[in-house]
This record gives sequence, C-alpha cells and structure tokens, in this order.
Amino acid sequence: MRSTNTLLRRATAQQASAVAAEVMANPSNYSAHALEIVAFRPDSVKERPGDMLAFPWHGNEGSLNGFKSVHGGTLSTLGDIFTQIHVKSASPQASIRSLSFEISFLSAVFAGKQCTCITRVVSERDNVVFTDFSFEDEASGELYARGTHVFSIQ
Repeated sequence: MRSTNTLLRRATAQQASAVAAEVMANPSNYSAHALEIVAFRPDSVKERPGDMLAFPWHGNEGSLNGFKSVHGGTLSTLGDIFTQIHVKSASPQASIRSLSFEISFLSAVFAGKQCTCITRVVSERDNVVFTDFSFEDEASGELYARGTHVFSIQ
C-alpha cells in the first residue's frame, strides 16, 4: 500500500483537551465515566517530542481489582479512549472506527499511582491509521503496559 497523509494532521494538546472535554461533557457516556473514575482532567493533556500526546490519570478506587492494582479492563478502556481522542484531534471531521486493538500488560499499576498514557500516530495508509500507546510512570520511567490500536477513518 502506498502511504498517504491526507486525512491526518498533527494533533496538539489543545485540540486533544477540547476533544476530551467534549467526551466528558456527556455524563451518561461510558468513556466519560471511565475518565472520571481515574480523575483524568482534559486540561492535563501534554505534548511530547515525536508528535506524542500524554494523558495523565490516577489509579483510584473504582478502577482497581481485588489485588488493589488497576484492572486490566480499565487499562484497555483507557488505551482505547486516549488513542481515539488522539486520532479525533488529528482529524476532527473524520468518522473513526476501530479495526484492531491489542494490549500487553507488563507490570501492575497500584492504587493511588500517578500514571500517564502516551499515544502516538505511527502511520497512515490510505484510510487506515496505526497508533500505539503505553502506560508509564513519567517520574520513574516504569512501563506498565503497551499496545496498538488501528483505526479506519473516513
């Protein structure tokens, strides 16, 4: 496939914050509830070198499993939400559909831990966008999980 970059532009923290605020504005939305549970704030999104976005959040009570670490389903949900916000920020008029999502869990995110999801658009081919993401402790550099999310955009 030939590579084209006609649908996406570089996403900024300001754009991602606006998209995240829009998601969170609907309290009956599942994504809004998931973001609220982990105390995510739309104004906390930051840009990282390499056109990456950083989404800070906390491992709070509602996100934990019986071992007092963040449930794998919570991490999967957040990876899905944050990569969607990134792609929607880069292509606000596009219709986005998930084609593939994979996550690898590397270590536990314990209760009360500050964690950041780093997202990146890896490439775009025709109408398919490849992203990756990681969950990290930015202070220590510890890596908790990483994954990929592939989207179709129209």
